[in-house]
Amino acid sequence: MLRIKVTFILLVILLSSSLVVFANGTISKNKIEYEIANKEKEYAFSLVPEFDEVLSGRGYVPTLNFNYIRWKYRNEMRKYPDNPFLDFCMGELYRYKNKYEETFKHFDIAIRKAEENVFKHTILLNLFSQRRLHQWQMVEEEKFIELQKDFGALSLPLLSTYFFIRGREAAKTGLDDKIEKNIRISKELNPYNLGIRVFYIRFLFLNRRFDFFDEFLSLFHIMFLDFKTRLLFSIFTYNFLFSFIAFALAAFAIGFFIKYFSFVVSKITNVIPQKLPMSFRHFASISLVLLPIIWMIPSFYAFIFILIIPIPFLERKERWVVQSFILLLFIISSFGWFQTRANPAMDPTQRIGILDNMQKSQFNQEYIIKSDSLLSFSEKDFSFNYLKGLQLKRGGFLVEAEENYRRAININPNFYHTYNNLGNVYFWKGEIDSSIKYYDLALKYNPKASASHYNLSQAYVRKLIFDKSSHHMAIASQLDFNVISKQIKNSKEKNNRFLIDLALPEEMLWMEFFALEEDNSIFPWKVVGLNYRIFSALLIVFFLLFIIIPRIISGVKSQCPICSSAISKGNSKVFQNVIICWRCCKKLSTINSVDIQERLKDKINMDTRLRVGYTAVFWGLFLPGLGHLQIGKIRTGVLYILSFSILLTILIINRITEFSFYLPFSRGTSFGIYINIILIVFLYLFSLISLFASAFETRK
Repeated sequence: MLRIKVTFILLVILLSSSLVVFANGTISKNKIEYEIANKEKEYAFSLVPEFDEVLSGRGYVPTLNFNYIRWKYRNEMRKYPDNPFLDFCMGELYRYKNKYEETFKHFDIAIRKAEENVFKHTILLNLFSQRRLHQWQMVEEEKFIELQKDFGALSLPLLSTYFFIRGREAAKTGLDDKIEKNIRISKELNPYNLGIRVFYIRFLFLNRRFDFFDEFLSLFHIMFLDFKTRLLFSIFTYNFLFSFIAFALAAFAIGFFIKYFSFVVSKITNVIPQKLPMSFRHFASISLVLLPIIWMIPSFYAFIFILIIPIPFLERKERWVVQSFILLLFIISSFGWFQTRANPAMDPTQRIGILDNMQKSQFNQEYIIKSDSLLSFSEKDFSFNYLKGLQLKRGGFLVEAEENYRRAININPNFYHTYNNLGNVYFWKGEIDSSIKYYDLALKYNPKASASHYNLSQAYVRKLIFDKSSHHMAIASQLDFNVISKQIKNSKEKNNRFLIDLALPEEMLWMEFFALEEDNSIFPWKVVGLNYRIFSALLIVFFLLFIIIPRIISGVKSQCPICSSAISKGNSKVFQNVIICWRCCKKLSTINSVDIQERLKDKINMDTRLRVGYTAVFWGLFLPGLGHLQIGKIRTGVLYILSFSILLTILIINRITEFSFYLPFSRGTSFGIYINIILIVFLYLFSLISLFASAFETRK
């Protein structure tokens, strides 16, 4: 039982740190319509300032002039009969006077006046929810489900975001039934939003529901089904891996630079005039090493300096560690050609973004206007003619849709999708024979088009030719077993109750993607200050330097036999036929007794070992694993640095890309960041305990 509980807790932590989701709803395209609806609400509320105070929960009801407010709102309702919020305010006014019959009447009128405007319904739902008017809240929620069926599951991201927020708020109070209800509605309204899906998966997992497995599998299916979702996943993966490897490589570079700093300083003393005092030469050498770093921090060139300077002094294992991460970073950087295009592709104003949104959404006049403006520059643009026809067909403008499909056929006569969709237009115009003709043309160019077989079977049903209908339905089922279930989902969409419209194939979107210009003003290239080509070339140069320099320069790492400090010709002395550092020589040369000299050597050696241990603890305070590199525990140091790099990347990833973490426990939300911080604290703690233990062993 204990093992099961431990496993469950570990799975929760794993999910909280590994599942990263996109949580920002795509509401920008609906912003104008929402602002119009919100202005109507603000106008209705601010009509009478005293009543506005009461509606906002700050006023005192008995002070209201009921007759004046009623007269004011009645006049405004005559001027603006389509504003539902005026009726809502009237309903509230009657509710304060305990006239519930009039209240119910005006609330019903408000819902009726909102018609099919999802933004007005969203605001009304929020108002009913705030005042706990559950009867009208339920009416609004049912209305939303009806609107979803009319407009399509991908056309209501704002509404989906609203229910998502309500689900997260319910998680704070621990009301599991409300969490599930709101998140399920949100998921149905926007099925391609990964943030909503992961939130729901974690809710099912934490409540030990078997549905968790189905939702988890569907998450990965959605992740690789939608074009934009795949781009989002690719951007996140690239940024995560680049950050993790870069952090680890920077930590190793800093650790080895600190470890071999004294050796670098000792070599520089060789080039400083020997006539100067040794203490001055030592200070000048330290200044010459540190000044370039101070001058260049925090630029990329400071990292280059720190990475290259210690190369001659590194041991073989240390070189392998650094070379491995340079090679990994090069592999990640070489995919910059994809990442620099993926970010611009997510811009809804880009051509590829408009194409993707047009084929996903239901009829939207904004897309028709954009298509016309782009087609004015290039009338022979196949993609926009085709998708404009699809948009017009979804809006019920069949004649205009036919014209655009015919233009698309003139541009590309071998594209079977156009014939299929044109056949659908004729079907809805009642010209069944013409629709059969174009379905046959679609099958001529692609005999394995399951959608065309399915549509043709529907056309033959209208002609009462059932043998041919069943024949083509059987072929459609053989080609794509899920085609019927997919169509049941699509049948909820307006003007598409029996037929399958085809969107652009994904290959065309990828062609548009690779035609995009590279954008180097994004993470990580904006931070690095170089484009990915130059950065990759530099990494190859660094990799080769780690191979060439140790073979050219060898045997440069000399240490004092007494204090183990770095020595060279510029900072060493000969004492009793042994080369030692100038500090030890200065101490020993003042003592004539051999016995005392030996005792002093032992004391210097012991003090050095203690100093190294405490110095390792000091550096361990800055970065877990840094102290272990100083005392030569390479494997332990690498393990701590990699663990810290992963946790640090998880902690800051939502700062560098549009992702964030959600973990809905029974009481509270978004614990992922807190868990991550706790893990970092424990990592520091274990690292310091390990370093203190090493220092204690040295002291013994």
